[in-house]
Amino acid sequence: MAKKAPSTFKKDQSPSLRALIVDDYPQDRQLISRELQKEFPGIEVIEIKNKTELSQALRRGDFNLVVTEYKLHWTTGMEVLKKAKKKCPYCAVVMFTASGNEEVAVEAMKQGLDDYVLKSSGQYLCLPVALRGALRKMEQKKMIDEIARKLRESERRYRALTENINDIIYSLNPEGVITYISPQVEKYGYKPQNFLGKPLSELAENMVPEDQAKMMDDFLQAVKGGEERLTEYRFVSPEGKVYWLENYSRIQRNKKGQVTGVIGVLRDITEAKKTQEELQKSLREKEILLREIYHRVKNNMQIMASLLRLQARQAQDERTKELFRESQARIRTMALVHERLYQSEDLSSIDFSDYINHMAVHLMSLYHEKSRNIDLEIKSQGVYLDINRAIPCALLLNELITNVLKHAFPQNQPGKLTIVLEKRPRGKYYLLVEDNGVGLSPEIDIEKAETLGLQLINDLAIQLGGQLRVYRNQGTAVEVIF
Repeated sequence: MAKKAPSTFKKDQSPSLRALIVDDYPQDRQLISRELQKEFPGIEVIEIKNKTELSQALRRGDFNLVVTEYKLHWTTGMEVLKKAKKKCPYCAVVMFTASGNEEVAVEAMKQGLDDYVLKSSGQYLCLPVALRGALRKMEQKKMIDEIARKLRESERRYRALTENINDIIYSLNPEGVITYISPQVEKYGYKPQNFLGKPLSELAENMVPEDQAKMMDDFLQAVKGGEERLTEYRFVSPEGKVYWLENYSRIQRNKKGQVTGVIGVLRDITEAKKTQEELQKSLREKEILLREIYHRVKNNMQIMASLLRLQARQAQDERTKELFRESQARIRTMALVHERLYQSEDLSSIDFSDYINHMAVHLMSLYHEKSRNIDLEIKSQGVYLDINRAIPCALLLNELITNVLKHAFPQNQPGKLTIVLEKRPRGKYYLLVEDNGVGLSPEIDIEKAETLGLQLINDLAIQLGGQLRVYRNQGTAVEVIF
């Protein structure tokens, strides 16, 4: 007894099956119907006895299975086969006949017949096997056709996507052979056929010489373990025009983790590169202009300081000379900031720790008669301030240091001047100017002072957004946190 083929149609189920039995003999139709009911419980059987009934069944079209005799009084089994397959391509058609032969069977198979069984008492038992096999065959065919349709649709969408975007999409096998390259390569003067099936090195040959080895090395590094890579190359067209291309590539792996290839996208960033170069050029020009402005401001301030120095020489009384000297120091303080900005690589900030050293030395030389016995200690390193903080902080330091040099150590008595500038958390800075001199008089309140120097100290601390504190223990210490 033949073994039944596995199928989704099981005997304990009642699937939606509808069968057409096309035969002239009622007894044969009944036998076939009985076998179908036994094999497929719940199946709907429609017996076809003439052309009219066949036409009606075909118009209805909701049948899964056809069992037909080859030789009929009103048509042939071949015609039934053709009409049934035309109406329902995925219906199973089995020819169960007593009048056919091998030649008929072969021809019917060519026309799409799913199985051929000769009528005999023993063959009725084989009919269910043939029917189940035919149904399974149609299930598989329908599934395969659906998969093929989805693949074609997927390929169509994929090609529509790759062919309608501006980027070049490509794929490589693990050996670096180009297995696909999108038509967008034609934009650069090449055809996909120029590269398909060829090693990546042939594509790399169209890069500028400096980028050829880089492209090959990027591929080798990707295959060795880099999952994703983003690089830039300069691609040369046949006419010699150079394009900047940004390359994003990603390796492909199978379920075992083995590298199966590389897929990548080449994007034209030529215009972005041009814009970037123009911006850099504009920035360089602005830097040159800004340096020139800092330089000229510094020179003009130095001229002003020199004029004040000359004017001070003509002054008769010491008080007037002192006023000129103080103004000269303030101008020199601002000029030194602009000089440091002019010399700095970063035009937006200066090394203020270095600036303090230069300013303090300059002020001590300006008041050399009073600073001969004063030891200077500066505690600051690597503190940078932008110009918005540098100038008011410099002027504040100028006033504080000048006050120490003028008033803290009368009659050239020895002493020590300490300057501290530190960066604190949350973008804050700590400034301390401390001396061990005679100390600030308890009667002087910096916040309410009437002298220009002390007013400037208070105003500059406010301008910095800082908190100013004065300590009068064994000298004077002024602390500003800003």
